[in-house]
Amino acid sequence: MEGLKAFGTDIGTIVLPTYKAYAPLLLRNADAIRSTSRETHSYGPHPRQHLDVYTPSSKTTGDLKNSVLVFLYGGGLVRGEKINPNFAGGLVYYNLGHFFAEKLQIPVVIADYRLISHDAVFPSGGADLANAINWISAHFQKHHPEGVDLFVMGNSAGGIHVSTFLLAPDFAPKRSHIIKSSGTGTRLRGAILLSVPFHFQQADASRQEVLATYFKGDHQSLSPYGLLKSAIQNSSIEDLKDLPVLSITGSLDPEDEILVPNKDFQEEWQKSELVRDCLQVVTIEGHNHISPVLSLGTGVEAEEAWAQHVVDFVKNSISGRR
Repeated sequence: MEGLKAFGTDIGTIVLPTYKAYAPLLLRNADAIRSTSRETHSYGPHPRQHLDVYTPSSKTTGDLKNSVLVFLYGGGLVRGEKINPNFAGGLVYYNLGHFFAEKLQIPVVIADYRLISHDAVFPSGGADLANAINWISAHFQKHHPEGVDLFVMGNSAGGIHVSTFLLAPDFAPKRSHIIKSSGTGTRLRGAILLSVPFHFQQADASRQEVLATYFKGDHQSLSPYGLLKSAIQNSSIEDLKDLPVLSITGSLDPEDEILVPNKDFQEEWQKSELVRDCLQVVTIEGHNHISPVLSLGTGVEAEEAWAQHVVDFVKNSISGRR
């Protein structure tokens, strides 16, 4: 992390130097990363609707024995894949699946989703997540008849899709069912939102065409911030009253595109007494918009330390319900 500050905070500027900085750290730990089993499955009919399941080398028999973590990566709605073959020998996002699977001793699912180039339009990201959850329910309940405790995590654009699933009226029946479930089905136990652009009021001019396309010309009301405001106004926010949410940003995230929207989202969230106590907010020092996911699996304690917030959140969200 020591050299990250020199790269600045602009997302377009930091991507390549940040990737180059982490490549040797990941490559020297490649054998350990690849030691975690990875299997690919289809969760829908579209060619992009595939996911990877990372299975830990040993499974916990404690509170987390029925838990699964699903992760959606970022990419500005226009790029991204569950394995990036063009960087560090395909170790991203293998590194993330390996890290959380072994650290938590639970399966980790990393899903591809439709991009702008696949004619994706709102709320397709939320729909892809909902379909992935359906697949996870069917797949894991074969081995967990007592039910599945699900955690959803989204980074940047992936966090937009997680937020869409949590807040858009399109997913209200599914969302309400898995949050309120206490039986043997799938139970949504928590959501982690990593460096999410909750609104686009100060978005870079280069993003305007993509935003107009994906949000059908209405990114103000269909952004996570806009959806949150609507959910509070129409009281559908009640769906989330029992759901722990962890919002994380890096201290080197861009002020205009990430930190200001996060502050606005958090302030809006606090307006609802129903969910006020559900939101936890964390700032991770020294990380930029790209570095947190690249740091995992490096085996460098200082680099990976931020992820302990996620590990503790998952463990506490389960133990708090026992």
